Amino acid sequence: MRDNKASRPSRRYYFFHLGCPKNLVDAEMVATRLERAGWREADTIGDAELLVVTTCAFISIAEEESVDVILQAASIKKPYQKLAVLGCLVTREGDKLEQLLPEVDLFLPVNEMEELPERIGAGPGTNRDRTGIETETRKLFTPSHIAYIKVADGCSNMCSYCTIPSIRGELRSRGAGDIVAEAEKFVRAGVKELVLIAQDTTAWGMERDPAADSDGNDIYDVAERIGRSESIWVRLMYLHPKHIDIERTVRLLSSGSIIPYLDIPIQHASDLLLERMGRKYGHKRLLDLFSSLRRAHPDLVLRTTVMTGFPGETEEDLKILIDFLEEIRFDHVGVFEFSPEEGTPAARMEPMIPPETAIERRDMIIELQMDISQSRLEQRINKCESILVDGLIGADESPGEEIWGVGRYYGQAFEIDGVTYLSGDKADTGDFLHARIVEAGAYDLFARTERDLG
Repeated sequence: MRDNKASRPSRRYYFFHLGCPKNLVDAEMVATRLERAGWREADTIGDAELLVVTTCAFISIAEEESVDVILQAASIKKPYQKLAVLGCLVTREGDKLEQLLPEVDLFLPVNEMEELPERIGAGPGTNRDRTGIETETRKLFTPSHIAYIKVADGCSNMCSYCTIPSIRGELRSRGAGDIVAEAEKFVRAGVKELVLIAQDTTAWGMERDPAADSDGNDIYDVAERIGRSESIWVRLMYLHPKHIDIERTVRLLSSGSIIPYLDIPIQHASDLLLERMGRKYGHKRLLDLFSSLRRAHPDLVLRTTVMTGFPGETEEDLKILIDFLEEIRFDHVGVFEFSPEEGTPAARMEPMIPPETAIERRDMIIELQMDISQSRLEQRINKCESILVDGLIGADESPGEEIWGVGRYYGQAFEIDGVTYLSGDKADTGDFLHARIVEAGAYDLFARTERDLG
């Protein structure tokens, strides 16, 4: 059948999103430039002239997922559609990808993603700062009341297992003025939650002379300036334990500049493994850090990430980690097994732990943490919380007859932690409401609005 050119979609794009929130900001940045060149987001894949896959390559499983999605997009691609693959996987495996995936029309590594509009003939890129982040309010792929703000790109920590420095380069911090201005634009546009992110958010500004950025010398100054509005949540994620100033963090929490939620990846608690990982802190630092934070702010919600099966991990190392998790009792823990990534020092370390052992240890910690997480959430039953409504749900999606919507209290990061299911008086997406927690699971909460309680 002859292709009907008149029926082809014109100047519409469709994104396949992969990876972390930092990748999502990159995708939003590219979409913003497309829209300024006259393109619009398509409602469905078939309505698009341009298909875009933003890839992740942090660990092997992320690479595999990226390749699977590229193949999926290629398999449904129509003759009138172009397929562009962008980001971390292209930077890491670009030459191989071009040979393996001839169906792809355009590959762009991280440092060339911004050129997508020019490469497809859509026109020039637009305003950006030296990290490549948009300096004007950008297109959001999150709900309109949530926005990530990437304060820096790259990383100079050089952890022995990590590919990020080789993919993203060394730390490059945005100017404080640009960050605050972007936050203010989002707030004026109705955003209710701002999430500050980077590969290492606490490293912001460390690579340059503080005198060069007189309107903010560290991330605490920046967060305080953004958090002056009482009508928004400011959330900090990806905080490196070595770089956290405990006193200043407590001050931010006490002043209400940030919500009482901190994401602090520790990776392990064994001194031996932390040294081999190149984390530059030890067990005592972690114990002092989390104990101090919890003492200063008892309602603080803590998230972390840990790794099992790192080369040389013994049963004693595992016990140290388990004991630490049981002592600190994190609210949320992400657990993943070690992946020997080509080009990293850890990939050459001995002795290697068998993958099945790493997975078994991972599952053991997940099971332990499920009990801890549920216990932590159950402590909120009968408490009233401020809930940010993320969306309404229909009867066919609802886990209960009276549940009309889904949201989050401050201790639940969007699409990372669990959610709070809502019953009682209804509200709109993006609204804050007061609700009483009535039930808790391992990950999710159930709440009724205050007015409905009588």
